Formats: sequence, structure tokens, C-alpha cells
Amino acid sequence: MQVTITQIDTACMLIDINGFRIVTDPAFDAAGGTYQSGSGRILKKTGSPALHPSELGHVDLVLLSHDQHKDNLDDSGREFLNMVPQIVSTKEARERLGLTTVTGIDDWGSVSIDTDKIPGLTITGTPCMHGSDEELHHIAGHVLGFILEWDGQENGVLYISGDTVFFKGIEEVAERFTVDTAILHIGRAGFPAQIGDRYLTFTTEEAIHTAKMMHVNKLIPTHQEGWAHFLENRAQSKAQILAAGLGDKLVWLTAGQPVEITI
Repeated sequence: MQVTITQIDTACMLIDINGFRIVTDPAFDAAGGTYQSGSGRILKKTGSPALHPSELGHVDLVLLSHDQHKDNLDDSGREFLNMVPQIVSTKEARERLGLTTVTGIDDWGSVSIDTDKIPGLTITGTPCMHGSDEELHHIAGHVLGFILEWDGQENGVLYISGDTVFFKGIEEVAERFTVDTAILHIGRAGFPAQIGDRYLTFTTEEAIHTAKMMHVNKLIPTHQEGWAHFLENRAQSKAQILAAGLGDKLVWLTAGQPVEITI
């Protein structure tokens, strides 16, 4: 099936599958904002979205990995949720957001999406470890990745990692599913002054390891820019991925430019 992916901002993408339109982790605030995180750290917005909600047209579904961090759900993103008929996220997000349109699932929980455009569409939540040790993971709170399955997939599923580092849960995803396309949240998010060398999302090295372990056909990095706490930039990441011999797997997104793939 033809899939068109448009990078918007951070981990916010528009994924169009046969006309069924999905937005991930809505982030639409302009550059220049600062935000207080729940852990007391200050997040600084350095980039603006390539598209705004008014430019997206109809959106059928939001996949929200978590609601508790502004780089995955900012102020404009929260407003955007009110315009979308269906949202899949964590059960904690459903409680906090208070929207009846949110379906909350746990790790490995699944929800069937009723649409004629994608027969058999099923969303499964996958585990995340949003921190390179248990303390950071506990502070961060529950985060989900997503598996998207539908009828007729010949080479595997679409996997969206959510905010996570590499840990045993990623290995379990590889054991349970054949992954055709992996959208991985990289950037090595971190706050050196507060947490030293510890980090909160995939390093490029971990993303490379994940792609090779899963034997993916396509690797799509996201969550790389737009915030001061992303410590690995796009140029570094691309060079590492190419040096690792994954150039034939790499789908490199440029914000605002749709890219068509087949899954």
C-alpha cells in the first residue's frame, strides 16, 4: 500500500495511508518558546513547524506517544487534539487530557480502527524506556511506541518507536513483529548540566543497531531537531547511518516535503 510521510516538527509527522490521514505527536508551536518540564528542566524551542493545522486538511487519527512532554505535545498540539475524531495514546494520557476521543492502551494492547481506506488497520502499543537508566525512565512516565498493521502487508509492519532508548523492550518488538519500516525517535535528547551523559531518546548508534536487528527495509529517523536539548544533529546522524552501510535503507525526511514509500 502507498504511504506518504511528511515531517512537520520534532516527532510530528503526517502519515497518509491510502487517504487515511494520521498525525503523530502534535507539535505546532513556533520557535522561541520556553517550557518548564515536570522534572524542573527548561525546554527551549529552536525550530518552527513546516506546516500548521490549517494546512493539513482532514486528519482521521492522532497517535500520541505521550502527553507529558512539550516536545511531543506542545500548546498548539493540545488545541489540535480537539479537532481530531480519534486519538490513540497511553491510558494515563486519556485520564489527564480528559477527552472522550482518546483511546488509552497499555504496552502490547491493541485497538482496531474502523476505516474502509485501510482494511484491517490495527494499532498496537509497544514499550518504551524514556531514559537511559531506571531513574530517568521513572521520572519521564509512561510512553508508547506503535505498530501499525493492515491487510495485505507483504514485507512487514510499520513501527513508530516513540521516545525511547534501546532496551530489552525493543528486542521484544523485533521478536514479535516483522518490521518493514521503522520510524525511530533519535536526537539523543539530554540535559548535560542536569543529568550528565545520561539521555532520553535513541542515539544514532542505537537507531542503527535497532534497524539492523530488525532487518528493516526502510529506516526513517525523526525527533532530530527543533529543540535545544537534542544533542545529536541531523548532519551527524545522517553521516553515521551512511557509514554504517544503511544508505539503501535510509529514508531521509526534509520538513514539509512529502515522501512516498510502499509498505
